[in-house]
Amino acid sequence: MNPHYVYPYHPNYPLNQWYDNRSYSCCPPNMYRHYPDVNPGMFMNSAKGMEMLMKDASHLLAEMAKSRKFSFDLMSAAQQSHDDKVEKLIKSTGLKIIPKVTYTPDGLKLHFNSGQDYNNCCELSLKLRWS
Repeated sequence: MNPHYVYPYHPNYPLNQWYDNRSYSCCPPNMYRHYPDVNPGMFMNSAKGMEMLMKDASHLLAEMAKSRKFSFDLMSAAQQSHDDKVEKLIKSTGLKIIPKVTYTPDGLKLHFNSGQDYNNCCELSLKLRWS
């Protein structure tokens, strides 16, 4: 059992000791917390937005995996910090959502954002290594 957590209502553990050790003046956390009613609408929209992000990400990954020339050109442009060429190569794959691309000597980071179409509900980050 985690030494920093003791179930406060255990019969062998005095409740006032729990308060003293945790410096709570009233109640244990979340004891009387009321949650709002569940409305899955926004959650479902987020899932739909994430579906689109994943579809585009999957398409881009498939292109990287199958085309040696595409991967070589993308790596070369990224290593030389040719941002415009990297963006042009990624757009050439036909993606609907263009990711924000950053790169390091070790690899490439792609950050997809659903944008205003889905109220910025979801984001997807990928990190690919090349060394």
